[in-house]
Amino acid sequence: MSLKLLANWKLHGSKSFYQNWFAAFNQSYQGSHHDSLGIAPPAIYISDIARYSSNPGIAIGSQNIDQFSSGARTGEIASSMVKDAGGLFSITGHSERRMFFNELDGDIAAKLDLASSTSLLPILCVGESREERDQNKTEKVLEMQVSNVLRACSTLHSLTIAYEPVWAIGTGVMPEPEEINSIHEMIKDVVQSRFSNIHLHAVIYGGSVNLENSQSIFKEKEIDGALIGGASLNGGEFASIANIFNDLKGL
Repeated sequence: MSLKLLANWKLHGSKSFYQNWFAAFNQSYQGSHHDSLGIAPPAIYISDIARYSSNPGIAIGSQNIDQFSSGARTGEIASSMVKDAGGLFSITGHSERRMFFNELDGDIAAKLDLASSTSLLPILCVGESREERDQNKTEKVLEMQVSNVLRACSTLHSLTIAYEPVWAIGTGVMPEPEEINSIHEMIKDVVQSRFSNIHLHAVIYGGSVNLENSQSIFKEKEIDGALIGGASLNGGEFASIANIFNDLKGL
């Protein structure tokens, strides 16, 4: 499984929301397959959406998993539970988890290992802050994030990486596509040269991706796809972005 266009609904959704979402998506999507598409709804809806979807090729996954497989962890969700509910992947290390829930590299590595051991595709998020970007530390910060997390993993054998500059998420601004392309190339080089035991499915971009800028993003060779937040809340808009993705990437 190689997911390249993911919808992260974050703290949004209801039964009527996802029913309307799929109606709008199905009306607008022009592709003949859905193998590269995924949706990460709030965890409480994973099972419902996995059953409801009229497009079984669309993968459903989790926005987060716990770093432990079981125990006294009130409010958490284990990777095995996501799998049991019909989930196929899990996002890990999103900047909002790092900032608001104080997740560290070691925590993220443990989650990647658990996702891998339960046959969920792990999606590792990395990204620099505005201050780090202004100080020209983007590549150094990303190299350190990727290396620190993957070095701490023990059972991880494959993953996808999402480059999400923290300063671009939800702001409507983003790096130039050429810059994103260069950063993706660097991330691939770090993984392939230092962690040859880990298969990197794709490096995708997240951070204010929308219908207007998606074409310029997907034209770049090293940008394999996108992790989409706000624009993914509209099924029709997500479908239109997927149409552009399919046209340009030939998937």
